[in-house]
Amino acid sequence: MFSGNGDLPPSLVGKFSAASEERGFNGLWFGETTIRDAGVLSCLALNATKKIEVGTSIVNVYTRTPGQLAMLASTLNELGEGRFTLGVGASTPAIVSGWHGVDYEKPLLRVEETVKLLRLYFSGEKFSYKGSFASPNNARLKVQSTPRLALAALNEKMIGLASRLADRIILNLYPPSMIAEARKIVREANPRSEAKLSVMLYAYVLGESERGLQASKDLIAFYSSSEAYSRLFFRAGFVEESKRAYEAWRLKNREMVKKSITEEMVRTLMVYGDIGALRERVKAYHDEGVDDVLIAPCPTGDYVENIQYIVDHYF
Repeated sequence: MFSGNGDLPPSLVGKFSAASEERGFNGLWFGETTIRDAGVLSCLALNATKKIEVGTSIVNVYTRTPGQLAMLASTLNELGEGRFTLGVGASTPAIVSGWHGVDYEKPLLRVEETVKLLRLYFSGEKFSYKGSFASPNNARLKVQSTPRLALAALNEKMIGLASRLADRIILNLYPPSMIAEARKIVREANPRSEAKLSVMLYAYVLGESERGLQASKDLIAFYSSSEAYSRLFFRAGFVEESKRAYEAWRLKNREMVKKSITEEMVRTLMVYGDIGALRERVKAYHDEGVDDVLIAPCPTGDYVENIQYIVDHYF
């Protein structure tokens, strides 16, 4: 996967996509934060590959209408002849409100309504819908190419929603020790769920160094600004660290945020080290019942070099 937090020039997307397929990776996933458009990057990847799955992981549900998301996904799925998966999620207030300037409200309801509307658009039938955020009237999507839907989830309610509505559940920054808990939530929310369980795994694999450790800490610090991620880190055992980091963000004290993120947090929530450590962590996730691990090269330091090394040396 190519994380959306990093700056991967469009000129390199085709090269890395083709190389990933050739090396044996089974999917390419493009995130979207404040740099590149994940739909455009997915288009480039689809054009450069022939067989592997391409998806977004994720685009937020606030800054495009459900209709726009449906058009984007159907067009990309048509281009890829059925290989595209639209991954959506609530994202974070820092991105939605801070960068886009859009109100970040009722994320669970917003995600649920968006996914329900996407299913209606993908049906190809004319429909009307009265929602809290969008109310299409006599709407119909003429493009008959239905992509798979993935949903990013962190907490119990969102995981439960994903188990009922999505084809794939994407967990982020979940350590292997918490996968059993997530699987239990899925079973209880929807015993018949056929959704694949995936984990997005950030990785810095260029060796242990002060530069690499700081880049990894910067990544965890970025996520700690979100209340949802702060709660996740709390549940992962980092009680005091998560409290300090979130409070520091609230006080707009970035130096305090950085000091709150420990090396133990980095090593637990992502991979920091070498390619062998990455392989071991991927195996640990599969041993816990995860279907797919979306490997995300660390975007906050030596991003392109991390991508290149993982593509060249993972298999």
